[in-house]
Amino acid sequence: MATADTWQPAPSLPAPRSERGWIGWARANLFANWLSGLVTVVTVPLIAWVLWRIVAWVFGTADWTLIASRPQQYLIGLYPTELAWRPLAGWLLVSILFGMAAAMWGGAARRIAIGYGAITLLLGILPYGMFHEGVVMPGWIRALIVANLLTMAVGYALGRSSHWGRPRTFVVGGIAIYVVLLVLLTGLPGMEQVPPRQWGGLMLNLILAVSGIFFAFPIGVLLALGRRSALPVVKILCVVFIEVFRGVPLITLLFMSQVLVPLALPENFPVDSVTRAAITITLFSAAYTAENIRGGLQGLHPGQAEAARALGLPGWQVTSLILLPQAIRNVIPAIVGQFIALFKDTSLVYIVGMLDILEMGRSIVQGNVQFADNGRELFIFVAVVFWIFTYTMSYVSRRVERHLGVGVR
Repeated sequence: MATADTWQPAPSLPAPRSERGWIGWARANLFANWLSGLVTVVTVPLIAWVLWRIVAWVFGTADWTLIASRPQQYLIGLYPTELAWRPLAGWLLVSILFGMAAAMWGGAARRIAIGYGAITLLLGILPYGMFHEGVVMPGWIRALIVANLLTMAVGYALGRSSHWGRPRTFVVGGIAIYVVLLVLLTGLPGMEQVPPRQWGGLMLNLILAVSGIFFAFPIGVLLALGRRSALPVVKILCVVFIEVFRGVPLITLLFMSQVLVPLALPENFPVDSVTRAAITITLFSAAYTAENIRGGLQGLHPGQAEAARALGLPGWQVTSLILLPQAIRNVIPAIVGQFIALFKDTSLVYIVGMLDILEMGRSIVQGNVQFADNGRELFIFVAVVFWIFTYTMSYVSRRVERHLGVGVR
């Protein structure tokens, strides 16, 4: 008869030293076989040499005077210096949204908010004079920049509140802040007016991008649904709109908005060049967004719509509650990719005479003989600025996809 002695499995031994830690990682990824080892031996020294040359140029040979001497122009363009409190006040309001997002969603939103706060603090305390003699940021501007940390704290407190910390409040607050920002930049009645043609720098790129993203998405959804409509007139109009805007380069559309559209409008019609460019970019992006969403709708099994109709749901509920949420979830990577392309395309407005951050830097280089040889520094600086924003959008997209389980069956 078997005894009651319990059988104990042998304790698991740790993996060999050569298969764990950085040694194991290197063996599995860099020296898995002879070909992998050969590629590693050849490319690693080459990559190290290239990185060393880049670091030596950035911190040694490169002259960043072009960037350090005119920080305000890169941020707000030709906006009057004495009225710079207006965009800075709008910046304070935007910081509230970052604080609310960090409190409501945590995770990636909190990390982005922390990075945003660190950059803001750095901009507020950075001694510009040490990089370029004679460049000193006024104290009131420094105070307003650092005050963004306080408004972030206010937003965090609102996000933690059970009454204010809701997605609907966040969206409505974002729309309200955007409208207030536009009113502040232009000027209230009785205040000194600043026409949009004086807007510029990174501020102009962000305004055009936010306007395009905010309006292109709902317009794209309507166009996608219209293209799938059973009404011939609606379907034809949506198809023509989408194919025309997708078939014409954005540069051509921008020229048409600035040259041809005013001819069709009454004289002194109150639509400035920035508004026309924003409308053009929005419609151009909406056409591509519509095709992305239509692809998501076509990827759904028709049995879902049939089952919803069998339960007695009307058509608008089938679309809004069953089909659209799944379609948008499936095409999040494509939609975010389109929004990233939209943000980068805002740099094309320099062709129609707007001083975005790229054109502002180029005009400074061409207008000052001492900066004639600093073109590389300028374009690297602009590239880094665009990369920071686009990578943040991509990072948020990946986190949302992971949260929603996109691509997981």
